[in-house]
Amino acid sequence: MKKISKVFASALLVSVLAGCTDAVAKLPDSSTVLFSVGSKTVTKGDVYAVMAGSNGASQAVNDVNRIIAQKEIELTEEMKTQANESLSSYKTYYGDTFTKHLEQIGMSEQEYLDNYLIPSLQAEQLTPKYITENFDKVAATYAPVKATLLEFTSQDDANAALSELKDGSKDAATAAKDHNSASKGTSVIYTIESTDLDSTVRTMLKSAKPDDGWFVVAETDGATFIVMRIDDNDPNNFKDEAVQTLRNVSAISNDATTYWFRKYNFHIYDKTLYDAVASDYPYNFVQELPAEEETAAPAAETPAETTEESGK
Repeated sequence: MKKISKVFASALLVSVLAGCTDAVAKLPDSSTVLFSVGSKTVTKGDVYAVMAGSNGASQAVNDVNRIIAQKEIELTEEMKTQANESLSSYKTYYGDTFTKHLEQIGMSEQEYLDNYLIPSLQAEQLTPKYITENFDKVAATYAPVKATLLEFTSQDDANAALSELKDGSKDAATAAKDHNSASKGTSVIYTIESTDLDSTVRTMLKSAKPDDGWFVVAETDGATFIVMRIDDNDPNNFKDEAVQTLRNVSAISNDATTYWFRKYNFHIYDKTLYDAVASDYPYNFVQELPAEEETAAPAAETPAETTEESGK
């Protein structure tokens, strides 16, 4: 299996070096027989045709992503430790099945560690690094803000909590608990992509200021009331936390993918691979983008769900 993978990898290299429009990668030794079953022989060309059709795009994209991650993200001792722990857990959980799997694909544990586990950890840091390098632009688009939100189903409860918070007699957690709210009372980073929030609340997150203190907002359903305070609306004051929140916005993750593949001039010459990547991996397919085009799409046009934890 490892030999077959090398066949496919070498064919990909041929396609990259071909440099012709509508070229189709061909192995120079495609007629070489890999194995025979009775009177039927299977050549390198046969194997490449099958692999290119079934997983050529994913193989190419994953290989390039791994190379970019290795170039951009420093390998830390923490990553090495985490990768080794993952390897140990696989061996413990799957036992002989995992060992046999590695044997079948012709890969040692060290190769699996170096070629898959460690690069995957490095790849996870590509989006945070993209955000950090383009923080002002990303922050301007997605407007991260730190705020404390308390949710109430009774206007009387909301007003009572608001009064206590304004006079300082109770903290947010206590005011919420004492007035029938399950909200935690903690400060959370929200963005314009925080789809778990009512549109009215999102509007207030963007327009209100820390100096406004505590105030109450009625949601659009008229049955829910949010007592809220803007804790900080300058993302530079909580940049590291903002990066960790923004990395979970799918639109930003897509922008990051395009950013890195564009930086490294990912270009496909093989027509079959070109069509497959263009169809299945649109954010990795960068060679047709105009040189002056911005990679980050306006948030309003690309709504994306976040995985940030609500503080309500």
